[in-house]
Amino acid sequence: MSEPASAQEVTLLVTAFRQAVEGLADDERLCVEVDFNLSAEHRYPTLTERQESLARQQRCAAKTVRRRADRALDTLAYMLLTNGPSTVTSTVRSPATISSPEQDRSPVDHGEPWGEDLRAFWRLSHGARIDIVCSEIPEDERPEYASPADRNYLRYAKFADLDTLIYLRTRFARLAPTVTIRDFAPSEYFDTQADVLVVVGGPPWNAKYREFLPRLPFFFEPHPLGADDPLVVPGMNGLVLGPRWTERNELLEDLAVFTRLTLAQGTTVFLLGGCLTLGVLGAARCLLEAERGARSSRYITEHVNDADFVLVTEARRIGGLTDVADLTRVPPLLLLARSNNEPFAVHVDNSDRYLQDQSGTEVHHIDHSC
Repeated sequence: MSEPASAQEVTLLVTAFRQAVEGLADDERLCVEVDFNLSAEHRYPTLTERQESLARQQRCAAKTVRRRADRALDTLAYMLLTNGPSTVTSTVRSPATISSPEQDRSPVDHGEPWGEDLRAFWRLSHGARIDIVCSEIPEDERPEYASPADRNYLRYAKFADLDTLIYLRTRFARLAPTVTIRDFAPSEYFDTQADVLVVVGGPPWNAKYREFLPRLPFFFEPHPLGADDPLVVPGMNGLVLGPRWTERNELLEDLAVFTRLTLAQGTTVFLLGGCLTLGVLGAARCLLEAERGARSSRYITEHVNDADFVLVTEARRIGGLTDVADLTRVPPLLLLARSNNEPFAVHVDNSDRYLQDQSGTEVHHIDHSC
């Protein structure tokens, strides 16, 4: 172990920093190199001069470069916070690892047999670009400090389903430290040709999710704020499934709705929805939670291979904990799939399990003939 503040430790910290910068996407890496005066092409004494130089090269406004740089630095900071300490510690203990790029690239969970299953399912290949578009709170519902004009501005204050966003970023970073992860609100996201797009939160508060609704075999029936938005599956005789509550208005369970689509351009899209925030978090945990998530992901692959699919299962809250079943032990309520953009077909239907459960609100079908 090297001494604190020693030359060896400084060298290791610089190495970890450079590795994190190299792990950024090309456009983010350029912004960071300009900010830290690492780019010979834009080498000037002040940050303002360097950013203006980059703006001239890219033919955009300087404020656009500053905005991109802020996001790039957020990503870099997150990578250092989540991956830097463990990487530096392991390197200090074994200095030889500095000269082993392959070992440096190894995911934290590389030694776990279930890690590879999860990386394959979520398409977390080395260097992949992952964009997360998280639902956002309507403007009239946001706290004052969600506004950039507020003196105590907090960017994430406008994000809904924040628990799910943090969970995804943490799990992805542990599974695949070399992927580039960026997060956006729907209002600030534009197509960036990401390898993986994860859309967090259902249609009411996520405009990006709404863009995919015409391609899906279900929808969430909109109700006023404060009421449930039940799941409707028109192709199954108008099946409607909604959250369950106790007589004292305590939430028993929600529906976790997980969708995978593959776009022609090659991007894999994951839509994480639910009638309430519990279902959204449950959708993420069902197929990402260590060994249990790996078993559930294998269950999906065995049934539908690489086809587009929609999974619906229960998500329960027990105290402050989110409980989602292992699909190999408790099969899903619904599993629909399609290949080659054909209509979705039902592969698994256990909705009777929900229909016959009398512990909460009644589950029913809508008669569309009226």
